[in-house]
Amino acid sequence: MKNYGFTLLETLVAVTILTIVIIGPLTLAINSISVAMISQNQITAFYLSQEAMEYIGNIRDSNFSQGKDWLDGLADCAGAGGCYVDIINGRITACLGGCPKIKYDNGGYYNYESGEEAIFIRTVKITPNIGGNSDEVRVEVVAQWPEKFGGQKSFTLQKNLFKWK
Repeated sequence: MKNYGFTLLETLVAVTILTIVIIGPLTLAINSISVAMISQNQITAFYLSQEAMEYIGNIRDSNFSQGKDWLDGLADCAGAGGCYVDIINGRITACLGGCPKIKYDNGGYYNYESGEEAIFIRTVKITPNIGGNSDEVRVEVVAQWPEKFGGQKSFTLQKNLFKWK
C-alpha cells in the first residue's frame, strides 16, 4: 500500500521554510521603516536649526540697515539657557528653565502658538566676544527630540557671525 500523504516531519520542514521566507522580508521592511522615521526626524531637526540660524543672521543684517547696534534684540539668546525663536511672529524669548516644544499646525508650519505639540525643542545660544573680539559672536542652534528606540537625540548647528559694517 502506497502512502500519498505528507508525513508530520515533512509538514514541519515545509512550515519552517515558509516561516523563514516570510520573516526575512518582514524584518527588512520593519527596519527600513524605523530608519526612515529616524532620517525624517534628523532632516526636520536640520531644517529647524537652519531656519533659526538664518533668522538670527537676518536680524543682524536688519540691524545694520536700520542703524541699530548689530546685536540689538538678541540679548535673550546670550543668557545661560539660551532662547527660542518664533520665526512666524518675529519674537525671541529667553528660555527660563528650558525652552518649550515647537508646535506643528494644520498649514504645515512649525511655530510656538498653534497646532499640536511636536517632538522638537529648539534652543539658540549666542556667545559674544569670541577670542576677545567684540565684533564676533558664536551662534549655536540645538534641536533635540526623543526617538522611540534610540533615546534622546540632538542636532547642533554652529556659526560665527561678525560685525561686518
